[in-house]
Amino acid sequence: MDKIIAFALGTQAAGEINQIKGAFGAIQELTGDSFDVDDAFLLPADVKSVDDLRRKMLFSEYSSYNKFKADIYGCLDTYMKKSKIIPRIFVVAYSQAENEYAGSNVDAVCRAVKEYYDENKLGFILTSVLTSKLHKYKYVDLVNAPKHLLTLNSRIRYLQHKSIKKRALITVGTINNFSLQKVKQKKEDLMNMIKKYSRNAELKPAVQKLKDFCKAEKRVVFCLGGRVNGSEVIFDVNYAGKLLSDAEKLTRIGYNVVFCNGPRTPNDVTDYLYEKTLNNSKILFQNCKKIAEDDSERTISSWRIYSGRNEEKFKVLEKMGNIYPGVLGFENTLVVHTFDSYSSCETAGAAIPTAISSQGLYIDPNVRYDCHNLQKLLCPKYAIDWDDFVNMACNMKIEPKDLNPLVLSSPLRVFAETCLNRIISMGKRKITKKKIN
Repeated sequence: MDKIIAFALGTQAAGEINQIKGAFGAIQELTGDSFDVDDAFLLPADVKSVDDLRRKMLFSEYSSYNKFKADIYGCLDTYMKKSKIIPRIFVVAYSQAENEYAGSNVDAVCRAVKEYYDENKLGFILTSVLTSKLHKYKYVDLVNAPKHLLTLNSRIRYLQHKSIKKRALITVGTINNFSLQKVKQKKEDLMNMIKKYSRNAELKPAVQKLKDFCKAEKRVVFCLGGRVNGSEVIFDVNYAGKLLSDAEKLTRIGYNVVFCNGPRTPNDVTDYLYEKTLNNSKILFQNCKKIAEDDSERTISSWRIYSGRNEEKFKVLEKMGNIYPGVLGFENTLVVHTFDSYSSCETAGAAIPTAISSQGLYIDPNVRYDCHNLQKLLCPKYAIDWDDFVNMACNMKIEPKDLNPLVLSSPLRVFAETCLNRIISMGKRKITKKKIN
């Protein structure tokens, strides 16, 4: 029986990479066929790894399909030259930030991949997209459409059209690469890091805050989202000030707090929270955003890369790494997600007490209805509203351990099983392996 391995379109977005790696892991676990997930991305010839990628190839940014197709073919040539086994599953992570172009961007790359396989006589390829709206795709075989992305019209189309229903995999929550087991491992890594740098003069203030956090009886971790390409999400310093004020209230009743930003968190918000928390012994801000390496990355268009006032200080703090998953591994800890992010699905699915913050963060409900839908889907069944928790913590002494949310089921296994069943049902499981020279 031949191996079933997968590959994906490269992306610079950490959230999309985690979705793809989660899908890869589920496929490997189900089939028993291993492959290097870090090496399973379509990349331009001059890009060595997905970590070095600065932009995803988007059909919407090309003047014609043929020019886009030529670049995708170039990536496929590069990939196939190093691959001994021809992949049978192609994965794309859908990006909400691409707005009205997202569906056509996905369909175009799937079309190019199918045409490449056909022209080179490589056999069958199953194309799939993760966390997508229910578009009328022509070249996507499997569409993972979480419920929060479905509009009334798309629900009707799903029920009325057999072709759409056949392709769709409806899930609650998003596919991800997150688990309680990984959190526990990251907690051990965090404790080792603290020991390693406990005597480092430059890191001493931050390490001491982490030590205090580890010893605290009750804790809160903020996972910050941020802006998008358009104006539909406004994540500003005013909202950051509101979150900081909430955190300060909790420190006065015994909590220790960690703030972690993300690639989309604006530089001014990052600077504000870092600088405002420097003198608070119970609040640590750790930058998790890539720092600009040169002036080419200190531009308006490179907003996912940090280039604010604290570059040099953050370069020192980089030694501590991304502490976010590790600090979630302690008992009596609540993680707070801003409701522009899908990361709440990860912690809610890992049985970690989860809150969603929305008050003060503007998200246009007509454009990003998905964020509003996800909050309603998760709260209060799987997560608690952040402002409700603050009120209860301050007035009723409620702690994270007192919350008993239901655990959100992971769609990973279902996705992998569906991929394999599609291949089996079409009689494509026994495929002759071809070595690429």
